[in-house]
Amino acid sequence: MRYSRLVIAALVLPLLAGCKDLVTNQTMGPQAVRGNPSGGAQFLTYVALGTSISAGVQSGGINDSTQKQAFPYLLATAMGLTPEVNWFYPSLTMPGCTPPFLNVLAQPITYVNGATATTCAYRNPASIAPINNNLGVPSIRVTQVLNIGDLTFPATDTLKAAQFITGSRSPIALLMAAQPTFVTLEIGANDVLGAATRGDSTLLTPLGTFQTKWSAIADSIVKTGAHVAVANVPNVTVIPHFSAGVILYCLHNGGAACPAAAGLPPATLPYSLAAFNVNANCAPSAAGGVGDSMLVAFPATATITGVLAAGGAATLDCSVSNGAQVNKGAGFVVAGPVLPKATVKAIATEVVQIDSFIHLQAIARGWAFVDLNGALATAIGAGLIHRFPSFSGAKVDTLFGQAVSEDGEHPSALGHKLIADAFVAAINAKYGSTLVAP
Repeated sequence: MRYSRLVIAALVLPLLAGCKDLVTNQTMGPQAVRGNPSGGAQFLTYVALGTSISAGVQSGGINDSTQKQAFPYLLATAMGLTPEVNWFYPSLTMPGCTPPFLNVLAQPITYVNGATATTCAYRNPASIAPINNNLGVPSIRVTQVLNIGDLTFPATDTLKAAQFITGSRSPIALLMAAQPTFVTLEIGANDVLGAATRGDSTLLTPLGTFQTKWSAIADSIVKTGAHVAVANVPNVTVIPHFSAGVILYCLHNGGAACPAAAGLPPATLPYSLAAFNVNANCAPSAAGGVGDSMLVAFPATATITGVLAAGGAATLDCSVSNGAQVNKGAGFVVAGPVLPKATVKAIATEVVQIDSFIHLQAIARGWAFVDLNGALATAIGAGLIHRFPSFSGAKVDTLFGQAVSEDGEHPSALGHKLIADAFVAAINAKYGSTLVAP
């Protein structure tokens, strides 16, 4: 790795927080445009209800190019529907709002088409249709599907993009107006992700609240008579935006406590420099530490790497939320979120509880069930997702792996293809269709 040429910016960018002066430019009517799908009559009107994953966010932003790579777009095509003819999505003109990263390792971070973090390109007027078939909204929690104005956690729940996507109306109301024949339901990731990216388990949506609101959404969908494919919630503690502290410990120390047979790395520059003070509590559990049961968020990892490469100092304590700190010469400051063991356990436990609930609900309602965690594990096993960012380059396929975009949270184009494949397999198995994902 050529760390002498590496410059890394601290990365704490709330999704779509740069969009300003948004306007509501939707005209939504109750009549959906019916398709003539080759996949069968059950796909006459397909509506996707979901989060930023469904919307098509990649590398911290969204525009028409990423929207066309999103799994609902791929599914609509597989169903025999034609985007912008009988299947509509809220096309955001280039460079987008907020634009995706072009190079997250540059300083300052660069964005597509020379844009900045505050650039916000409006929706393409040509994409305004009687109904939106893709109702994926970045940052949305389960409560906001029912009430778009319910900002339970106002410091984190910024839904500015909803003005473009739903005309600031609640997604469930628009879904009901469309009277779909098929629905994909991908809701819940933000109910746990906000807590993870900020290292604060108090930002978890309470399990009881999640179950009540999710059930209300499902009950509404049932009234339409639509067939449904429902996805569980990805285990956000294993996405590559987060790295186990033990990896940084081993990159610094190497040695017998970090056997290659266990997949742990040897001592490596710049992490092996004396300027990096790694607490012993970051060691593997077998060596008495907690480094394999806690996480360091990418903003902290990236900042530590950049500061060390530039000749500064860094420290890592794996037991406290402010345990990642750097010193560029003016004193130590927090580099980014650290998720102590208790925080990781709380988040992972809620994911398991939510996913168990969704799976049981899918069975009880006779819906197709899509295991996103199974797809995630398969991608990790195939080497398409990295355990630790590869800072030797700035391309998607060298930073987090080919299946993940540059924010370490959202799928890349390949990642969306893998998700679409998982949906297709579940839909075909449940409803006897013969869809083939593009």
